[in-house]
Amino acid sequence: VSGGFRSITYSHQIDPNKPICQIEAAGDPCNDDQCDNQHFRGMGLSGDMILVQLGTANPGRTEEEKQQWTEGLKLVLRQLRQKDTKDPDVVATEIANFRRQFLKDPTRVLNL
Repeated sequence: VSGGFRSITYSHQIDPNKPICQIEAAGDPCNDDQCDNQHFRGMGLSGDMILVQLGTANPGRTEEEKQQWTEGLKLVLRQLRQKDTKDPDVVATEIANFRRQFLKDPTRVLNL
């Protein structure tokens, strides 16, 4: 997906009941401070929000699987800390790789 994990494709910041600003939808920036519509700049995800969405939802179905997920995720995060990795995109990629491995499904990246 273009934009990677920061793509609004994955964003939970989009309000399906609020219209998108027609100016932005046409490709121009909206400079109207009074515009009540939804703007693309408000739909994006910060690095922290990406990590929260990737890491907090436990995909385990049984208590044993949930425990395995938790322990595996802790190991991934510990390894990243040991490498002093702070780039949210790198952390997100590692969590997504772990999720794919855990679920044995290369298509499952997000908890959708």
